[in-house]
Amino acid sequence: MRNNTRGLIFHFLIVAIVFAISFVINLSESVRNLVYGNLIFKIVFVFLIVLLYYNFGKGLSKKNAKSLDFFAGNLIFLIGIILFAFAFLGMGMDFFDKPIGSSYWKFPVELFLMPQVYAIKVLGIDYNILSFLVSALIPGFIYGFSIKNSRNKMMRRKRQMRNRKNSPNRRV
Repeated sequence: MRNNTRGLIFHFLIVAIVFAISFVINLSESVRNLVYGNLIFKIVFVFLIVLLYYNFGKGLSKKNAKSLDFFAGNLIFLIGIILFAFAFLGMGMDFFDKPIGSSYWKFPVELFLMPQVYAIKVLGIDYNILSFLVSALIPGFIYGFSIKNSRNKMMRRKRQMRNRKNSPNRRV
């Protein structure tokens, strides 16, 4: 299975996990006020989303060319743009004026990019075309960093094993 397809499947899993976490947070008003009213909890929550993408990115193949590492999220970006175009054609510039989840036109794109849209709202960043495009690109970058770090660790381990094997002080 290619990294794009695997990355898309992982994205759906992350959407489900973030949805479940946000559902649990929103069950209690006191928990909601604690999490959404405290900057540290907001940053921890967004860090958790980044950590999910990073750890799922470790499950992507390292056998592809190094130059393709940051393209592992292409399908996420492409589907996000297609869904956005569909919503934008239906709503026009009202897309960013209406609240999240308030329109049938917006619902598919906001559900698909739920972790990113949720992070934007939690952090209080303006929801506009630029923040939308950046948020659609972020999974690919995080996947790319994860693949690069995993590949570097693998290469370092191989080098260490080779050095141990060729070491003159090796006991037989």
